[in-house]
Amino acid sequence: MFYQEKSEFIDALYYIYFSTYSNEVKKNLLEDIYLEYIHFKEYNKDFEEIYAELTTKNFSKAIDDNFIDTHNGKLLTIKYLNFKKIKIHNLLTKDYTKLILPFENNKCNICGNSKYVFKYKNSFSKEVTYCKKCLNFGISDNINYRIHLDKKTNVDYSKIYYPKVTLSDPQKEISEELFKSVANNENSLVWAVCGAGKTEIVYRTILENLKLEKRICLAIPRKDVVKELSQRLIKDFQIEINILHGDEKTITNSNLYIMTTHQLVHYFKFFDLIIVDEVDAFPYNGDEVLEYSVHNALKDNCPLVFLSATPSKKIKKFVDNIFKLPIRYHRNLLPLPKIVKYKYNIKKIAQQLDNFLKTVLSKKRRALVFVPTIELVDEVVATLKTKYPTVAGVSSKDKLRAEKIEKMHKWEIDILVTTTILERGVTFDYLDVYVVNADHNHFTKEALIQIAGRVGRKDYDPTGNIIFAAEQKTKAIREAIKEINTMNELAKYRKLVKKQ
Repeated sequence: MFYQEKSEFIDALYYIYFSTYSNEVKKNLLEDIYLEYIHFKEYNKDFEEIYAELTTKNFSKAIDDNFIDTHNGKLLTIKYLNFKKIKIHNLLTKDYTKLILPFENNKCNICGNSKYVFKYKNSFSKEVTYCKKCLNFGISDNINYRIHLDKKTNVDYSKIYYPKVTLSDPQKEISEELFKSVANNENSLVWAVCGAGKTEIVYRTILENLKLEKRICLAIPRKDVVKELSQRLIKDFQIEINILHGDEKTITNSNLYIMTTHQLVHYFKFFDLIIVDEVDAFPYNGDEVLEYSVHNALKDNCPLVFLSATPSKKIKKFVDNIFKLPIRYHRNLLPLPKIVKYKYNIKKIAQQLDNFLKTVLSKKRRALVFVPTIELVDEVVATLKTKYPTVAGVSSKDKLRAEKIEKMHKWEIDILVTTTILERGVTFDYLDVYVVNADHNHFTKEALIQIAGRVGRKDYDPTGNIIFAAEQKTKAIREAIKEINTMNELAKYRKLVKKQ
């Protein structure tokens, strides 16, 4: 399946063969390429073989199964396949291979764009239209096809058992309703407070759909959460899982995928069910290409499930059903943040943090200190280090972030200074939170709700302190506290709160 040498003549052959030109034009152009190759006077065995096979349609059925498994479901460009030295025409011998035109009916099939396009007439007087919005994903035009692989995975899930997790009554109710909604091919939103156990709620839906031999994707914006959640799913379900994010590409014999939303851009009409967790999170939320890729990776007339503590109006409007869970699995109310006013300067921060941290450590608890910028992480850590040796800082640029988080879990670190990178996806017990400069525009309503949601997540530690330190009470601060309080009131009204 692989050829030995790279040749621009091979590229040219495939670009013509896998195009929308008529058979007569293709025949003439392939001959022109061959004449140019002869004129070049540099023999290439691979070119000779590929040219002969294309012109005689004598294709081999030899396929590299590892390549197919790794790229199953993806929409592959000719450029990429040539880079991998794949004899593309051999893929046509398989019934799971389809040719997909990336731009047709005045719409890009890669990103959904129909406005930002460029048109011109090529040397064959054929009008070429290509998408200017997704050039980073390869040229998307109305001339060259892409190759789509959709090979069925043979795996028996008949003996898979429900994970050993215990659901509260409110969780069970939503789990059942969600299962029915997905069975009816309806789009759903599980709107649940931080720490409500959203992942466990979708377990039954995942289990039953695996038994039906359906492909399921659990997509999450941030790779840190993908890493943590993949370990939990493997442990709970005791099955192999495909894991894809920036640091890892693990493909197994499985119908269950967990990946960052960025990875979905490469897939096309492949999944029977997609569950998007943390749908409100950066970088997914507001990115039109990433949002479109979720719909594009899903087979037609198949359901989407969104999970969020802070869903957007757009998501609420899109779905058929909203299942709201205003209480955590341990059925205690959400801790409410307190606002501390101060004039912003590093000395004042240090003084207030000192008082906060003394109290935290005296009670044998830990602290997450959120700051609005990466630069401030180092500054605050340096200020605290002389007095608190067990302090560390993390940000998106920190290569040792995973190690520091693990040390926090092991109680080797008591104080972790962080940006919003840890606003979600991490759970520490006996934790209090302090937000420095909470009125900064980096701290949106959604971010502040997620930050507050780090506290009180365990049934043996359902409370804790959350401090929003700010010069002024911004709209984001007011709305975050209001929404947390509203969820608490709703939980009381629905009589979901555990009796003390």
